[in-house]
This record gives sequence, structure tokens and C-alpha cells, in this order.
Amino acid sequence: MEKQTGELDLKFFKNNGFEKKICRVCGSYFWTTDSRRETCGDTPCDEYTFIGNPPVPKKYTLSEMRKAFFDFFEKRGHKLLEPYPVVPRWREDVLLVNASIYDFQPHVTSGIVKPPGNPIVMSQPSIRMNDVDLVGVTGRHLTSFEMLCHDAFNSKNDFVYWKEETVRYSYEFLTDGLGIDGSLITYKEKPWSGGGNAGNALEVFVRGLEVATLVFMDMKEDQEGEVEIEGTRYTKMDMQIVDTGYGLERLTWLSQGTPTVYQAIYPEIIDYVLENSYVESIDNEFLSDVVRVSVMREPYDEAFVLSTLGEKYPNALERFEKAKKVRDIFVLIDHARSLMHMFEAFVIPSNVKVGYLARLLIRRSIRAQKNIGFKGSLINLIERNYNELKDIVKPLPIEFIKDVLSIEMQKYSELEKRGQQVIEKILKTKKSIDIDDLVLLYDSHGISPDVVAAMAAEKGLKVMIPPNFHAMVISRHEKKSALKKSAKVYPNIETRTLYYDDSTMREFTGLVMYSKGNEVILDKTAFYPEGGGQPADHGYFEFKGKKINVLDVQKHGNAIVHKLDGEIPEGVRVKGVIDWERRSRLMVHHTATHLLLGVLRDILGDHVWQSGVQKDVSESHLDITHYKRIDEDTIKKIEHRIFELITEGRPVSVKNLDWYMAIGKYGFRLFEGGVPLSPKVRVVEIEGVDAEGCGGTHLKNISSIGVLKIKKIEAIQENIYRITFVAGVPALELFEDSYDLAYRVSNISKKNIDQAGDFVENTVRELSKIKRDLDSARTKLIEEEIRKSNSIKLGEKEIPAIEAETSDIDIVSRIAHSKGIEVIIESRVGTKFRYTAISPSGKSKQILHDLLHTDAEGNDKLSYVIVDHKELSITR
Repeated sequence: MEKQTGELDLKFFKNNGFEKKICRVCGSYFWTTDSRRETCGDTPCDEYTFIGNPPVPKKYTLSEMRKAFFDFFEKRGHKLLEPYPVVPRWREDVLLVNASIYDFQPHVTSGIVKPPGNPIVMSQPSIRMNDVDLVGVTGRHLTSFEMLCHDAFNSKNDFVYWKEETVRYSYEFLTDGLGIDGSLITYKEKPWSGGGNAGNALEVFVRGLEVATLVFMDMKEDQEGEVEIEGTRYTKMDMQIVDTGYGLERLTWLSQGTPTVYQAIYPEIIDYVLENSYVESIDNEFLSDVVRVSVMREPYDEAFVLSTLGEKYPNALERFEKAKKVRDIFVLIDHARSLMHMFEAFVIPSNVKVGYLARLLIRRSIRAQKNIGFKGSLINLIERNYNELKDIVKPLPIEFIKDVLSIEMQKYSELEKRGQQVIEKILKTKKSIDIDDLVLLYDSHGISPDVVAAMAAEKGLKVMIPPNFHAMVISRHEKKSALKKSAKVYPNIETRTLYYDDSTMREFTGLVMYSKGNEVILDKTAFYPEGGGQPADHGYFEFKGKKINVLDVQKHGNAIVHKLDGEIPEGVRVKGVIDWERRSRLMVHHTATHLLLGVLRDILGDHVWQSGVQKDVSESHLDITHYKRIDEDTIKKIEHRIFELITEGRPVSVKNLDWYMAIGKYGFRLFEGGVPLSPKVRVVEIEGVDAEGCGGTHLKNISSIGVLKIKKIEAIQENIYRITFVAGVPALELFEDSYDLAYRVSNISKKNIDQAGDFVENTVRELSKIKRDLDSARTKLIEEEIRKSNSIKLGEKEIPAIEAETSDIDIVSRIAHSKGIEVIIESRVGTKFRYTAISPSGKSKQILHDLLHTDAEGNDKLSYVIVDHKELSITR
């Protein structure tokens, strides 16, 4: 893109002695003050020359480097922002924050929401999992890092600064701020895209290390756009956004020149792990060369590294193997820091979405811990990471983390035991183990590929493990479903929302602005459209003395479309009448959902987040994140607390607040139910209990709920629990139905109502015992019949055959399997069924064919066949 436009030929470069050159290796444009330089500064065009020779006069720690960056930009008018959580609750399209600009997409970058400051400076913790397999291997890759940034959001009415000032700031920070010789700095031109936006960019290098990227974001995705970047088309947008990203860890590494980035950012924690493991020391000379060589070929190529090092070290392979233990130290510490950030945001490990990423890091950490014989604990490493970052990380929920890690480690141990058996079973039936087997064993049984490879090697089999195995697994879990878009296009009519003006409004009049078939759009409406888990209102329109029912209501842009069971012409005025009983029940259940969520969070813990919700007329359900079973005593505690709050009569308020004002007051809990893309957030608050951004209709006071009863709680997927409940009139109806049932049992049993439950329980227990006794007796009888039965001769085989009632099929099957018999074949004989059992030695499709052959009268011998063995697939 840039080769054609020349938009980065800046005055700053020309006024400060920079030359624009073409890299002789990669062919990219770059800027430098060194007239002798022929390469762009990026690897593999250039080597790492800062290791052992740092270009920064002072050795900075992470906190010192972060402070130096903040001080530099705060003095230049930038507002310092606190970092956001690594789980982007304000977005629905990504799992983790990968860069600082994620904090502002899409609400700020689209121009809909004003930024929280302009310009701003911050350090945003970020997690990228795409290079997880390279952590510890190359010496430079991390899953967790901080992205320093200074950003400006330029619009027509608020222009701050653009390209010239951005490059000047970066140059001055590196030279005046850190003392780097300007001739060592190169700026490489490269377009950038991400999150629906794009723009020209400059990558900043010092002695081979990329330390920053300066993005000039002025484009948005557009299928008809005139610019294409990596297969996506873009067009110019109204805003011009300076989006910079400086690697805090890389700048710190640059200042220290240590062999690896880990030694620059985790020195004390590395010493602690070394003291508590059987890894004695770190071979810094060899490790430095590993890092230098590894950057010279992309992607990482272990064979190339070993071959190159072999030229210098006669014992390169031996030293390389020892270095692998040091890698595990780096993996363990890096993953502990990423987990610290995830747990701060209350991520619960699971097999889906961000929970899967946390589980993957935990399992890799456990493997690394075992490999080096680390005597400490993962929770201890998490706490040590926190102690170094508590200036930017909120206090950790330690008890929550301990609970989660304890459960995860127990699960992993159990999976490992079962996984060993699965591996042995696969190795018995397959001559090779492919990538799908490796993924299955890892995902379902927690068995890492290296363990599979070791077991396969004992059987004389070689397993090929992709070098990016974990990245491949992650990519499978990160696949997102495409957003469903309405096929219909409606006119751009803004319907006034009367249900927000007055949620108790039952009737209104409106003008039909659009009519086509059985759909109409009015200038205003009190009918609530489906959204936020709340179904649409029903009711009717009165037109020319007729009642035309409203069957559904949907929102499309600013227009609210009513679907009818008849037609109403455009341009007429109609009276709308809401089905008030339906609406009032939905309002009760919607308000009760907020109340329930707030109480669940209070009693179960702050890790509880809404995962899904559906309000309905007869009952509703709320899905929450939680990591252990909710017992009966806890359910009663939740219900009693809810009843206390209802009787207190807490008010429900609705406020429309500016986006960042709302977040500042209530935090990201606002987005429990979804993220509105609007300049204001409609905040629904139950005083002292819950506050959420919500577009539904609600009661004015929770006292109107009356009562709430939880019907059931079930795990719908790992660590997601569905709570089905009723409130208001549906709760009363449940109590009435329950009493009626108890009364009927009382009449039948001739017991008092308070004794009816015990009577039913005792009766069921007695019936179960009787059934077990009958089954035992029937089993003995059938076993005796089998012993005395005549056999059918098929070929060389003698096969026992008996007759039994159809109700005995489970018993016959159980007996057959206990005797190693794998196939049961049934044939009708009068009112009974004949069971012919074929043992494993007699399994044969020919035998089945013989049995299926018709008899002399032309009747089928068998009515149907049950086949249990995988190799036999004939069914009737």
C-alpha cells in the first residue's frame, strides 16, 4: 500500500537527516540516519546485536521503564489511563486483549463514543496465544506482555496530532528519554490491519529488536473499498487515529541486553525457581547464541539452529538438550503471569472460549513443573508475579484462584490416568498416530504430545508433532460463527420508543410510516421489540373497527417492525393496545433476573458472570459461570436473600449515561447482558444489588416481584450452570400446582400433607428393592435356562439358545456380555422372542446371513438383529 502512496515521506524524517531506502534483503522501504545501512533493521534482515551490548546507558526494570514512558508522555499533555482487564467484556468478537487498541474498538474507533481522554498514555496487559509453542524456545516470545501506548483520536471537531508528531515523540523518547543513539533506530514502512480498521504504519527497530509499531489508522473495512490489505478491502473513515504499541518487556530487554527477554523481566522469580528445582544453572553463553540464531529464520527452525550452533560448539546437541530444562522454567513463569491476568478477570478454566485458553496454560504449566522437578506451586508463582505488578494489577481473588487450581489439577491427574489407557488402546488398533489423535488425547484427556510420542516410541512407532501444535489446537477453539444479518432491508425510519418513556403504558396511537404485506413501522410505539433475552410484546392494533393482532416485534436499525395477522395501509393512524398480562409477567421476570444475578454474585463470588439468559411468560432461566455444584442449602440461602431484598422494596432506576462515565461508576459489569454500540449506556440499577446496561422493560421497585422460586439448577456445559426460576404470578402458580400435587398424594396415602413426601420416598425405596429382588431371581432363572438349554449348531459352532419374555432383554444381554458374548440376535417365536447368542469366536457375517435366511414357509427367521460389535453392521 505504502509503496504507491508515499504517505510516510514525513517532514520529520527530512528535517532530521533520515534517508528513505529499500532493504536489500526484504525489499521494504525504511528510514535511517545511517548512510551506510542497507537493511531495514528487522530480523532476519538484521541480527540481534543488543545481547551483551545494550544500546541504553541505564539498565531499567519493568516498573522503571513503565514509569519513564508515563512520565515522558504525561509531560507532553497525555492523560494516563488505568489498564483494562485482559478479558474484553466490552467486546463480543474477541476472547482476549491482544493490544492496547482493543480497549477502544469498535466504540471509539468508529466515532460513536468519545474517548476517555485525548491524547492518552497507558500500559495495557495483553495476552497472545498464537506463539504459545515458542515460549521459552526462541528466548523472545511471551504469552503475556504489556503494550505501552500513546494514542490520539482525531476527528473533524477535535484534532490533536497525527503522523509528524507521533514519529517525533517516538524518536525523542528513545533518544532523549532512554539515551539511544539515533543512528541505531530504523523505521520500516508496513501497512497494518486489525479489528476492522487499517492504516499505514512504521515498525521501529533498534539493533534488530522491534520495540514499537506506530499505526496511523484512517481506514475501516468496506467490501467496496479502494485499498486491499491481506485480502480485506478498506476505505477511508472520518477519524484519524494514532495507535501506537511499544513493547514494555522488549524495551526493558533492550536496556539490559540479557541472553533472553525472560531474564530481563523475571530475574528474581527465575532465581526462586532455580533454587527450588533440579535445574542447577543457566548456560548464558550458549543461550545467547540460541536466541541470536533463532531469529535468523522464520518460522523457527530447530534443525537450522542446531546446525548453525554445531559450527561453534562441538557439544552443541548436549548443551541444547540441557537448555530445554531452562525453557521449562521460562514457560512456567510466563504462563503463571498470563494466568494471573486471567484470574484477575475471573476466567474459569473449561473446554470452551477463553476458559479453554486458561486450561491450556495450566496444563502446560503442570508439565513444565514436572519436567524441572519444581518444588513450589503454581499459585505461589502467580502471587510472585502479582507482587511485581501490583501497581497496575488489581488485588487478586486468591481463594478463588486456589479453588480453581485445586479442581483443575485434580481433573488433570484423573484425565492422565484415563488417557494412558486410551493411548494404549489406540496403539493396539493403529499403525500410526495422526494430528487428530494428538488433539483428541490433549483436549479430552490432557495428554501432551510428547507423552504420546514417548509411549509410541516404546511400541516402535514414531509420532510427528507439529511445532505449532498448541497454536493449532487453540485455532480450532477460537473459530467464531459468522454474525447473522437480516436479509430484509427496511426504510431508515426512527421509531420513538414509548416503552422507555413509560413502561406502564398500555395504549397509544401512532402513524403508520411504512406498510408492506403484514409488516408495519410506526412513528412511535409502546410495543417492546425482542431483545436482550426478553420476548417481543403481543397485543393488537385497532383500525376501522377491526382488531389486527401483533404477532411479533423486531428492531432493525432505528425502525421497529410489527408483524401482524392482517394488513394496515401506510399513512393511517392506529390505536395500539398491549397485552398487559404478558408484558407485566415479562417485566417481573426481567427485573427478577437482575436481582437473581446480583444475589448469586454476592453469595457465590465475583467470578459469577452472566453467560446467557432467556425471559419468558411462564418461567425464565439465567446461565452463569461457576465452577462447582450449587447445593440445596445454598439455593435456600439465595432464595431467602432475594426474599429479604424484595420485602425491603429496593427501587429500580434507569439512567442514560455517557459510555465512560458509566464504566467509571459501575465497571465492566455493565456489559453482563451485551454491549450496546451507542454513545450512551442505558443503566438499569437495583439499588445496592446490581447495575447493568440493559434495553429491557423493568419494574420501578423489586417489591412488585412478590416472590422468586428457583425450580432447578443444572450444568449445561462445563462450568456453566443454568438456573431456571419463576417469579410473580408464575411463582404463585407453581406453589398452587405443588400444593395440589401434595394434596393428591395426601389423599391417596391417607397421610397428612407434611408426611406425604416421606411416604412417597419410602414407597419408591421399597419398590426399588422389590424390583432388584425380582431382577435377581429372574437372572438366576435365565442363567439356569441357559445352562439346560439346547444348542444350535451353526457350522462347527455350538451356540446356546433360549426363549424369554421381551421384558427380559436387558437381563439376557447382561448375562451374555458377562460371558464374553458380543452379539445377541432376536427372532420372534409366537408371543415370545428367541435369543441366540454368538460368542466372539463365532462372529461371522456368514452366520448372520444364515440366520437371516427365510425358513421353508418363506417367513423371516428373525424380526430384527442387535449388533454390539463394531465389525458387524447388519441390522434388521
